[in-house]
Amino acid sequence: MFCVRNFSLGLFLVVALWSQGACYDSPVPFGSGVWGAPEGLPGWNSTPARLPATSVGVSGYMRSGDMGEWALSAAGEWKMRRFRGAFLYGYYSLDSLYRESGAMLELSASFRYLVAGLGAGGYAGWLPGDAAWVRYRFKAGMSALVSKFTLSAIWLGFADEAPELPRAAVHWKPSAIFSAFAQTDWETVTVGTLLRFAWGSISTSYAFPGFGFSLGVSVEFAGFGIGVKHGSSGLMPDWNGVWVSKMLKK
Repeated sequence: MFCVRNFSLGLFLVVALWSQGACYDSPVPFGSGVWGAPEGLPGWNSTPARLPATSVGVSGYMRSGDMGEWALSAAGEWKMRRFRGAFLYGYYSLDSLYRESGAMLELSASFRYLVAGLGAGGYAGWLPGDAAWVRYRFKAGMSALVSKFTLSAIWLGFADEAPELPRAAVHWKPSAIFSAFAQTDWETVTVGTLLRFAWGSISTSYAFPGFGFSLGVSVEFAGFGIGVKHGSSGLMPDWNGVWVSKMLKK
């Protein structure tokens, strides 16, 4: 997740709040993100404890409204028997006020019904023509695979501040067609579903309080996934995203 934090001046505090609304996981999903998904490409706030696969993806994001807000990102993961390595890079722009460029690496291992992972990275943030700074971010995750459920705990933190509370998520996949999730960072709760078809998938998510909603549609063929997503987040302007991914090896 790429977002502005810790501005001292009132103007930049307002900008920071706008950017908080733009935080996203990439390449997939956007908006609130699915932090505890048991598999998939990495996001800035996603759990590093994911099942191994080999895939790559890119995404783009833009928010509606007068303020120019957009982001581009690329991610990949590779499978090494029961180990998974992953990388994430993203660039974020908020009008003429703020820029950010960051990267992260992840490593995880599967042990029968348990998956454990670690991630570390950093980003450079700057105000064009003014200040610039670098911050470092760490994360750790543990997932338990219980029947058709995946229970996940995700810990996130910056090197220069007190760690955040661990996040929690549960995923339920009763069949290859349907799956659902619920997750919380102890300030918001997000629930969502995913329907898979022969041609692709349809996803939805809802966040409370301060109601947020997203709807995504993807088309899948020959290992490729191409999708679009639209969402709203309370008082913030709506956002739109597009992504392309390629599964190389499951």
